[in-house]
Amino acid sequence: MQSPSDAALLAEYAVGRSEAAFAQLVQRYVALVYSAALRQVGNPHSAEEVTQAVFIILARKAGGLGRKTVLAGWLCRTAHLAARDVLKSERRRQQREHNAYLESDMNSSATDTQIAWQQLAPLLDEAVAQLGDADRAAVVLRYFEQRPLDEVGAALGVGADAAQKRVTRALDKLRKRFTKRGLTLSAALIAGAVSANSISAAPVGLATKISVVSGKGIVTASIAAMVKGTMKTMIWNNFKLPAMTAAAIILAAGTMTLLAQRAEKPVARIPYKFLEDGWLFQQSINPTNLVFHFLISSHNRKVNPQKIHLTIHSASKGDIPLQLGEKGQLLAFPCDDDLRRENPSVVTDQPKGTMGIGWWVYVPRPEGVTFRYNLLSNAVDEANKAAERANHLAESDYGQSVPRFPGTVNGVCLVFPHASAGKAKVTIVTAGGIKEYIADSHGLITLKINPRLQAENPTLTVSERPDWIGIMQL
Repeated sequence: MQSPSDAALLAEYAVGRSEAAFAQLVQRYVALVYSAALRQVGNPHSAEEVTQAVFIILARKAGGLGRKTVLAGWLCRTAHLAARDVLKSERRRQQREHNAYLESDMNSSATDTQIAWQQLAPLLDEAVAQLGDADRAAVVLRYFEQRPLDEVGAALGVGADAAQKRVTRALDKLRKRFTKRGLTLSAALIAGAVSANSISAAPVGLATKISVVSGKGIVTASIAAMVKGTMKTMIWNNFKLPAMTAAAIILAAGTMTLLAQRAEKPVARIPYKFLEDGWLFQQSINPTNLVFHFLISSHNRKVNPQKIHLTIHSASKGDIPLQLGEKGQLLAFPCDDDLRRENPSVVTDQPKGTMGIGWWVYVPRPEGVTFRYNLLSNAVDEANKAAERANHLAESDYGQSVPRFPGTVNGVCLVFPHASAGKAKVTIVTAGGIKEYIADSHGLITLKINPRLQAENPTLTVSERPDWIGIMQL
């Protein structure tokens, strides 16, 4: 009899809270998660706690994972997020010990694959977590779980040939990431090292322990804190991904450190065309549907963004000063064909490496406690249209040097004050009845946009005004 799919087990648990279904998922993936955790945190006890936290998060988010989610890849990324807090205090010590081990124990009897694994293991999980969803899933399925290409393709919704191309591209991205960290290895050596070493046996009894705590919520204080922190990070990352609709597509990151190119005065410089693209994109957003902020700031919190001086140094037009608002927004920008062709530097008065450019996108905050459903759905639609514009802008201006917007947003998250956790409520009065949603322990309520409700445009009532409403991928 064929084992049920991950999606079927997730659905069974999400709908009927079947502990048997969840236990089967744990048995299927506990070694994968534990191995990833152990590589990162460095000791078995902490690795067990990270593993438990990951599966508790899976239990809480089981109903919200999309059908196209490749669970193995999702679990590896969640393990990386959960391990980051533990790593903060351990990372330096582990790196020192690892370097000492390489210097003292690496000898001629070790194979190339073993040496490669010793070098890349500390970097592996962070590099895999930074891949896109499909690339991460391809690497995890092919090399962590050693699945054949037809199974990898089936999980990704493509054929075996397309899966091979995806795996090859993803592996090359890993190779480039390692190279940037000073580790030069061939793709074949990386593949061999990961396939041979990435999965370790989980401790006896850990799977049973996970099933119990995930099903009944009995956890230690340290695990509970880890779950809370990781889920906040996951939500925050979801907010930041949709924000990659203009500057982010061009920057390929949430913020960009701007480096000086003038040795005698190390100040940050920004290409004119970069700021122009962000400015024009911001002007293209319909502000009644979507709030988009393109902001310039300093990593030094003592620096008031409004006090930052920006000057376009143009050979043809001379020096042109720019003014920022109190939040760091451009108040005006000279869009000019001559400047566009010249693409001069925009020089700041801030030191090298301290400048950043960020962006925020969210739903216009309602004035009262009652508003219509289309306030939410229109913002999601506008965000997706913005993503298309950003992709076109990035492709036309920057070619293949930046990634495309990663996906379609389809939901919102209402963020209430922490004091309202477990109490704040959203009520939707529809033709089919009344739906109520209660804020979770973090003060969050997530809603997936429903096409039927979008057409009906019912009234929503909130028990209190949310602090803000983010846009996310559910």
